[in-house]
Amino acid sequence: MKLALSSIALAVASVCTPVIAAQLQGQITNQLGAPIAGALVSIDGGSRTTTNPQGFYQLTVADNSHIHLHVSDARYKHADQDLQISSGTITQNVALDISQIENIVITASPLSRSALESATPVSVLTEDQLKLNIEPTLGDTLEKLPGVQTSHFGAGASRPIIRGMGGPRVQVLENGLSVGDASTVSADHAVTAEASSAQQIEILRGPATLLFGNGAIGGVVNVVDKRLHETSVDETSGELGARYDAASNGRTVNGNVDGGNGQLNWHFDGTHRETGNVDIPGNAIASKPESHGTLNNSQQTLDDYAAGAGYTGDRGFISLSAARTESNYGIPGRGEEDAPDITIDLAKTAWQLHSGLLEPLPGFSKLRFDAGYTDYQHAEEEDGVAGTIFSNKQSEARLTLNNSPWGEWQGTMGLHGVHRDFSVAGDEALTPDSKTDTLAAFLVQERKVGEFRFELGGRIEHYRLAPQSMTLDTQSGEQSYQPEQQSDTNTTLSAGMVWDFDPSYNLGLSATRAQRSATAEELYSYGPHDATQSFELGSQFSIENGHILANTGKNDKEVANNIDVTLRKLEGSWTGSFSMAYNKVNNFYYEKNTGLVASDLVNSAEEGEMPVYQFTPGDAKLFSLEAQVTIPLNEMWSLDMFSDYTRGKLTDGGDLPQISPMRFGSTVNFDQQQWHAELGAIAYAKQTDTAENESKTAGYTLVNAAITYRIYTETGDLLVYVKGNNLLDQEARPHTSLLKDYAPLMGRNLMVGASYHF
Repeated sequence: MKLALSSIALAVASVCTPVIAAQLQGQITNQLGAPIAGALVSIDGGSRTTTNPQGFYQLTVADNSHIHLHVSDARYKHADQDLQISSGTITQNVALDISQIENIVITASPLSRSALESATPVSVLTEDQLKLNIEPTLGDTLEKLPGVQTSHFGAGASRPIIRGMGGPRVQVLENGLSVGDASTVSADHAVTAEASSAQQIEILRGPATLLFGNGAIGGVVNVVDKRLHETSVDETSGELGARYDAASNGRTVNGNVDGGNGQLNWHFDGTHRETGNVDIPGNAIASKPESHGTLNNSQQTLDDYAAGAGYTGDRGFISLSAARTESNYGIPGRGEEDAPDITIDLAKTAWQLHSGLLEPLPGFSKLRFDAGYTDYQHAEEEDGVAGTIFSNKQSEARLTLNNSPWGEWQGTMGLHGVHRDFSVAGDEALTPDSKTDTLAAFLVQERKVGEFRFELGGRIEHYRLAPQSMTLDTQSGEQSYQPEQQSDTNTTLSAGMVWDFDPSYNLGLSATRAQRSATAEELYSYGPHDATQSFELGSQFSIENGHILANTGKNDKEVANNIDVTLRKLEGSWTGSFSMAYNKVNNFYYEKNTGLVASDLVNSAEEGEMPVYQFTPGDAKLFSLEAQVTIPLNEMWSLDMFSDYTRGKLTDGGDLPQISPMRFGSTVNFDQQQWHAELGAIAYAKQTDTAENESKTAGYTLVNAAITYRIYTETGDLLVYVKGNNLLDQEARPHTSLLKDYAPLMGRNLMVGASYHF
């Protein structure tokens, strides 16, 4: 805490303190000499700014230093230049080449590289793309991206799955800090990051995400909103939007506004969503075919709103935001008569602080401090009566220091700490109350040699899990159980390379070894869970002769060895990428369907027929392929195609559960002036590579279409759109969903919406 306070004081004092330094200025243009407005001009690891309408920029940098200038714009190839800075004013103009692929800077990247400069595959949904792709949950919003699926657990809970890894292996962030909810605990718990307030969403695949730690072994999803400003804001802008979904009678309204005077800045945003039960093509229960129906208890309401304020100066910035999320959503049941309706009623308050200081020390270009605090709680209700309450209070802080070049190496280093206080109270206290602490140090360095850019990184993390005692309901009565404290030191090492072997191509290669400690729910879960309609057991329990035995001792940690290769084509008659990844994981924790029901193990008539799932460690191999291509047919027509495939197997035989089958998607696009239209389909193969006691799923094809029209005015622009999903009204039961036999996806849905940007 003393470190946090001292860093904040340093940031505040420094943004107001003048310093003797050189001035770097110039103009950013395209190859025809036309100015590029809004381009991001930055010193790697240091100060940054955006160009004005005439393409001019100005930066304050340390005098008598060697710097690496980076210029980026989504429409152009990024440019890099090494400069030797003396005192006074230095002019450096840069001309950018047009890029056929949108080239967005990834804020979650340790070195702020773009998607095309990354050694591992990265996807970005921009603000314009989000307008057409936003769904009520984060997982549903992202699932059409290659390598990304979702858990599909009702209207309000759908978590991203990356290359067969989900739950605690995929870290969901807001502005680089954890969302701090309980979505990693169980599939029925919602992710509280709201896509409608985002300016972009970043998806980083694989474990090479050293800044984020124990929960990022499978990848990172970073929701970037407008509550944080690192560069000056000197005008007022905003957006208002509304949408209606026919299949759920869903209504969504949202808005945001930003303003500032060049130094002080402020932000407000809010979203309200309300939906009813969704229409489905047939009966919810797979074994009871019917022509058309409604999915009972699939409604949702949500209110999400936030405010932020900050200050930017010549030497840095500081920003503080507060957000509140309230949601209530239903969990579709298994079709049993007289079963209660299960709803989740959640509330979260989150605070975030972001601050940065330029040229803090000789040899270092930037000091940054980010911190957050989250107070999360949700109640699992049966027919409106709260039975179990989950609570999570989480504090997080990250201090990073970017170094100026050490010889030919430049990068970042830092410290990262998280404290999590998690508790469950009530009828279904599945896990013991616990406190989790992690403290880590990390280092990432980069060197460019001709056509090659090399990246090396490492992270060492101390992990401590301190559970309290819990009461077990056994066949012989209630018993007290005190789990043993878990303590680990986890190490992650990564090496990456990007080879620009041709102006039209580059090749990315990365290798990573990452370790992860199991969470409290993976170790100590014990008891019935009405929301998932299952009896859950952690790996610290064993089943012998119809009895559950509690074990003691230290738990083995998960170790992943990952190799990733990505080939990109950046220009020409077509553009696209192809990625291949192999991940060998020792002690991979997965939920195994034991084939038993609760009455086989405990004396409880109420939970008697619930299937018993147990978190089980096993050595696993995951292999994935991802491909995407864009083919311009002429000035108005283009074709997008993608495909992905993940295979998950246990080393000792058998398949991993909930692995998505192969997908293939294609979309035909039409663009002319203010008009855009698209027609596409995604075909899902049947999944027959199933785990023990796991049902197979049939293949299906979802056909979608959209038309948009943009109206430009002197005060802003208006986007109007009509969109149709699942136009053929196909029954779709995703293999990644634990509810696939009881809750198919929404049927044919027509959406109309509008957004006004001013």
